[in-house]
Amino acid sequence: MQILEKIQGVIERTYDLESEHRVSDFVVTCPEFARAFGLRPDATALREQVLVRGDSAAVDLAVCLDQQVLTQLRDHDPMALLHDGNLEAFWTALEGVSHFVYLVWNVSRRRQVTQLELELQAEVDKFVTTALLVAAQQGGRVPTELHSWLFDLCRLDESLAQEEADRYARANRYAGRFCQQLASRYLRSGGDSMFPEIRRFYRLSQRGKLRHIESARPRNR
Repeated sequence: MQILEKIQGVIERTYDLESEHRVSDFVVTCPEFARAFGLRPDATALREQVLVRGDSAAVDLAVCLDQQVLTQLRDHDPMALLHDGNLEAFWTALEGVSHFVYLVWNVSRRRQVTQLELELQAEVDKFVTTALLVAAQQGGRVPTELHSWLFDLCRLDESLAQEEADRYARANRYAGRFCQQLASRYLRSGGDSMFPEIRRFYRLSQRGKLRHIESARPRNR
């Protein structure tokens, strides 16, 4: 589970967060265990899902990941080299860790979180974390195709219920707009650091995030 804690560390450093909880303590690789825990993973093959049950007094949380994903990341560490062969597994794990970190951060502040908010932040986390990691490994270069890979070429699982599909599509659309703004303002220009903006964005509510995206305009450089 060390790779998951590395990913958690990257996310927390990126957004200047602190947490006493480690994602590895909440990972489940067996769907049957999740069901016994009183939670229901998807009926389809489990790749990544964060399951939550709770009330105002306590929250139970489990991060379900396919063991094959963890094995692939162990054998081909993306922190050493991110490439075509481990990119999908990296994004799968990163999404689960993103959900975990965002839930824990908000719950510790007694803030409610919607599913749309979780998915939106996870899509942003995938873009930002991948860009930072690749830049560190490739001498500062971020592939211009990264935005397209994440937001133009993605395909929704056809087994999703309509409500879920609509939520994922909306999250992808808004995250795509925000990340396009980030790419235009910071990544392509090689200018100002994007950390202040993405850290402010992380701490906004869902309504605040959507308003920020809708009101922002790319700067011409």
